[in-house]
Amino acid sequence: MFSAKTLMAILEGVEKLKERTSSAKPVAITGFHTTLFNRLLHSFNNPTLLKEVGLLYLSEFGMPGIALKHFDFAHQFAPKDRDIAELQKAATIALARQATDQTAHSIIDEVAHPKPELSTLLRKTTRLDVGETRKHLDDTAGELDRKQQLLRKTSRTQKPKAKMVPAIAVYDKFLKQARQMIARTDFAGASAALVEAQQAGASVEELQACYVQLGLSAFDNGCMDEALQAFLYTRDLVPESVEGWFNCGLVYQKTGQIDQALAAYLEAARLGPDNPKPWCNLSSVYFELGNYAEAENAARKSLSLKSDYVRAWDNLAATLSAVNRFPEAAQACQQAIHLQPSLHSAWFKFGVVNFQMDNLVAAEEAFNLTGDNPDFFPYVLYYLSMIDARRGELDLALQKLEQARSFDPANELESAALKEIAAACTKIGRHVTAADFYNQIVAKHPDDFSTWLSMGTSYHRAERFNEARTAYRRVTELQPDNPVAWHNLGLLASDQGRHEESRECFQREVEICPDDAKAWYDLAVSLQSLHREAESADAYERAESLVKSSARRSSDLSAALSIVRRLNLGDRVLKTE
Repeated sequence: MFSAKTLMAILEGVEKLKERTSSAKPVAITGFHTTLFNRLLHSFNNPTLLKEVGLLYLSEFGMPGIALKHFDFAHQFAPKDRDIAELQKAATIALARQATDQTAHSIIDEVAHPKPELSTLLRKTTRLDVGETRKHLDDTAGELDRKQQLLRKTSRTQKPKAKMVPAIAVYDKFLKQARQMIARTDFAGASAALVEAQQAGASVEELQACYVQLGLSAFDNGCMDEALQAFLYTRDLVPESVEGWFNCGLVYQKTGQIDQALAAYLEAARLGPDNPKPWCNLSSVYFELGNYAEAENAARKSLSLKSDYVRAWDNLAATLSAVNRFPEAAQACQQAIHLQPSLHSAWFKFGVVNFQMDNLVAAEEAFNLTGDNPDFFPYVLYYLSMIDARRGELDLALQKLEQARSFDPANELESAALKEIAAACTKIGRHVTAADFYNQIVAKHPDDFSTWLSMGTSYHRAERFNEARTAYRRVTELQPDNPVAWHNLGLLASDQGRHEESRECFQREVEICPDDAKAWYDLAVSLQSLHREAESADAYERAESLVKSSARRSSDLSAALSIVRRLNLGDRVLKTE
């Protein structure tokens, strides 16, 4: 399986290199290159060859994403090769720099759907990292175990009093019972034995270490209630313990008790203001609560205490993304990736940020490097589907959409992906197909007015007037003051020769937007069709006066040309947003 993945990565690189050779800026392939590639294809698990080809991609071909994949596989085959580790870092930095140098892609199509709401998306995908959490708990357990060993060593060097020996034997028996029960995952029995040990005179250090072991084992086995109870005991034994409050916060956060997690982390930060861990997790809790200003402050406080704290950089990236500070968010992602190239969450955020900035090449590279992490995999597929749709590669977009649906059919990105695919269909004139995709969205989200509006415009362009009218009317039910729906209804009625209905719709539009020169112009045309010349002249005059009062606005300049030239009905513009 591992060798197969290596071969797939090599073949992927070769295919992308072929694309480069036929691009506007082709790369030159020499005989040396061809020989080296052939050698690698015949020995694709050779770390030296993987490293050499990776260097070609990095230094000569300017393809750091492909280079990084080759270096990653080389590192797995030769983990002790320090040169490979340095090359991984170099490729990562080059990839990040390439992403920030990308120019933004513009949206050509008239239907410009909003991108996914990042605050909601990142709250779901920026989850508490279990590996990081487990490391925090291990740190606590290790520190207490060292204290416990020191205590026992000290006790052995001191000559015990005769009358203390029986007491020590009693509580030591209960401590041993507790450890045995923890090993058997009998957490209730272990807790009871520790209560007995405390009553028999066990020291605070001994009890604290055992309770941490109990909490750690319970946490690993998914028994969060028992884990929390154990950590609460450690906190009560030593109320000023930063770790006690911090570990309680971890369990609270893991179980969705955000307010309690916030209180626990705040106390841990108060007790240990120079400890970066509480500040880092405070950032993630504030992010969960939507308090992005405090989330940013906490993340930066953590980084001021530990500049290479990967999780803090990752939290900062999420926060900056949620408030649309994308260039800063990209830089935070790059820092996290530089420090830990295998951090999936940072790669995912880097992909999201670049997608929001329309850097599709960089976004695709980042999503591909997110890996098969189950927390991100369906999201990645949905995003890749949107990227393919933006590029007009509909077959690939649909293929990835179906893959994403098979993994997570209820994912909130499904609607965004369907909108992108529908917009791509509109761009090539497949309006009925676009409407079919919009129908899939409203079947699950019947109150999504923007999708109803897009569906109406698709049917309208396809001259499916009855379906278009139904969609527009649905928008006016959901949003009675939506001027775009009334405008398009007016055009539709005019197209069908229903001029009185058209007038009513445009009249409603100018009531909603009295300063819209184009709306007054369309009302004037409808009135003229009804032979209401005086009212039509007044509407034309109102439109012209609005244009003159705001002639510097480009949108009104186009309206001015329409008014001056008195365009006919066929030249009016169907609004899409």
